[in-house]
Amino acid sequence: MKADFKDIEEAYLKIRKSIRNKKKLYLFEKNYYSNCNMLVDKINSGNYTYSNYHIFTIIEKKKRLIMSSTLEDKIVNHVICKKILLPLDKYLIDSNCATRIGKGTSYARKLLDKYLVKIKNKSSTFYILKFDFSKYFYNINHKVLLNKLSKYLNNEDLLLIKDILNTTNNDYINNTITRLGMDTFYKKNTGLPIGNYTSQFLAVFYLNDLDRFIKEELGCKYYIRYMDDGIILDSNKERLKDILRILESIVNREYLLEFNNKTKIYKSTEGFTFLGINYKVKNNKISRRIVSKTRRRLLNKNIKYCFKYEK
Repeated sequence: MKADFKDIEEAYLKIRKSIRNKKKLYLFEKNYYSNCNMLVDKINSGNYTYSNYHIFTIIEKKKRLIMSSTLEDKIVNHVICKKILLPLDKYLIDSNCATRIGKGTSYARKLLDKYLVKIKNKSSTFYILKFDFSKYFYNINHKVLLNKLSKYLNNEDLLLIKDILNTTNNDYINNTITRLGMDTFYKKNTGLPIGNYTSQFLAVFYLNDLDRFIKEELGCKYYIRYMDDGIILDSNKERLKDILRILESIVNREYLLEFNNKTKIYKSTEGFTFLGINYKVKNNKISRRIVSKTRRRLLNKNIKYCFKYEK
């Protein structure tokens, strides 16, 4: 990947809108052209090095870890995402919905509505396999991910991605997580930085081969994935049981991941929840209800910050 001044400026102008610390913006803009050109030179020469993350927690649905980058690191992440990762979007299946242009939760819910109408018109009772991964972002294996990316990227671009992934191997990260009272840690060469712009796409991409296997090899017409949440609709419960056994084996062996205890097969009449909406199909009618946790999040948009710790 080769970057130019326009790439840096475009990334900076996007990031600028969300930066709360105006002092950082002032210091960068004070020597704007030289700072932008310095980033161009470092990226193109392969000499860019990432700074330590500012690590803290927030309370949203629950206590969550955030790893905030420096302004320069954010800019480089945006450039890498735009020039290297986003072009890979064309290889993803349509029903892989999270954090993609033109998709998101609304698209996933509309797609599920479409699938529900189709399957209920064929079968009065059907079944839903919901699978969820255990600590997905923390358990994505760097070697597996880079191997999958190598099908599409050259060695130079792979090294840029590897440099970002390697930032999770620094000891200060787990030390800080301990001080913050969290109980989920990074294993060596495993996990994505929580909050990085590139991490969103890499997490979406990691299971792309699994998505294609489910759709193309297993022939699951009614399948949706939203990051680490997957859902398959089928009229045959035994078929879904077989599919779950197959997926558990592949997920453990090829992706070094595990499904968590939320993974289950539901009957359409008993109802199931997906992306904050509870669905139930009874007497050929689909009922939808926003679950209370989602309703509270919509009503309360202010996120409360917990104790912070900086290296």
